[in-house]
Amino acid sequence: MIFISSQVSDGNMDFRFGPTQEVLQNRKKFFEKWVRNDEIAELEQIHSNKVVVVKEHPDPNTKGDALISNNPNFVLMVKVADCIPVGLYDPQNKAIGLIHAGSKGLQKGIIKNAIQKMKKHFGSNPKNLLAKLGPSIGPCHYRLNIWQEAEKQLIDCGILKENMDNPKICTYENMNYFSHRRAEDTNQKEGRFVTILGLKNVN
Repeated sequence: MIFISSQVSDGNMDFRFGPTQEVLQNRKKFFEKWVRNDEIAELEQIHSNKVVVVKEHPDPNTKGDALISNNPNFVLMVKVADCIPVGLYDPQNKAIGLIHAGSKGLQKGIIKNAIQKMKKHFGSNPKNLLAKLGPSIGPCHYRLNIWQEAEKQLIDCGILKENMDNPKICTYENMNYFSHRRAEDTNQKEGRFVTILGLKNVN
């Protein structure tokens, strides 16, 4: 399984914050280390609780904040800069889910919706799911402890604590990652990094 985040050194990955050709080139350079560019499935993120099942290549303008799939030909991607990327892997049914979870999405139940959709479409048992959490803003720099809230919601959905991996990398403090809050506070240029999740190398 591949679960990895780009860094500032890889460049901005969001078309809203840079020239189209520059973003395309940044993505190409980052993706080619791990996957083919045409394997990427992404959404127009709207801080919602909407989950999209990836059976065929989705239109990147499709709105939502979580993708789930059991197709090894797709690599799921979310764009982040303080919100927490949450990866879910079902080793029994070879299915994955990738969630863009900010404060609004967490309040609206994006994690619960994604897990319920994995149960419905792939037969996933939450007790068998592995959860990996990527870089996001820490509690010292934001009103909501996103790390704690995401972990609580995962546990409430039935995921075992021992099956969760949260390195607690703060995007505000760690200059290797873009941070929306830090950019606002320091007048830095905005940008977004990406987190990708795929079934590559899974036998």
